[in-house]
Amino acid sequence: MGPGENHLPSPSHRSCLLLLLVMSNLLLCQGKLCPSCGPDVSDTSLTSLRDVFTDANRLSHDFHNLSRIIFSEFDEKYAHGKQYHIRSTKSCHTDPYNIPEELEIALHTNNEDLTVWTLVLLYAWNNPLYYLANEVPNVKGVSVAILLRIIEMKNISDKLQEFIQDQFSKSIVPVLQKMHDTRTTWSGLSSLTSSDEDRRHSEFYNLFYCLRRDSLKVDMYIKILWYRVP
Repeated sequence: MGPGENHLPSPSHRSCLLLLLVMSNLLLCQGKLCPSCGPDVSDTSLTSLRDVFTDANRLSHDFHNLSRIIFSEFDEKYAHGKQYHIRSTKSCHTDPYNIPEELEIALHTNNEDLTVWTLVLLYAWNNPLYYLANEVPNVKGVSVAILLRIIEMKNISDKLQEFIQDQFSKSIVPVLQKMHDTRTTWSGLSSLTSSDEDRRHSEFYNLFYCLRRDSLKVDMYIKILWYRVP
């Protein structure tokens, strides 16, 4: 699926995703899929582990849901009639990582790689979310409601990173190595703070589009990990 396509599934598609994930878990229990690597916590009871993953699943759902709301609100309030969706590059600062978006690939991927992808995405969004929450409030053109949701997303991202780092600590070094080797950074702050309203809004549109897309990946990966807990 190309970067310019709409990656936001309809409610029916999300129901299909849930069904496929349940089926995936059943297949895993029967040894029909290859993923293995589990959390590196040997002294945690299965009940406690389920609780931890349930909390992470809730957080990832909220993370993606907030991004959907932010994009929809911005599109409706600021982009309506402006055709930002046509002028937007639809290119995201996370594109160089080539992180798979297809459910089928994710289902056949081991837990270690899923957690690496999840952390790469969360780490890659640290700077944009920080600046959106701390620098952009000084700029006209974004509602208080959107800014409050961005701050909430930043807090959720921090919690998800803490969860992954605690449960899959062995993934941290591969993540940092991958990010170092890829050498890609977010460079949209100058556009977000531009005095040119059209340029500013175009950058907001593209950034919120990318945030919605990447948060969906995070939610999908964590849901797969959640269903794999014994």
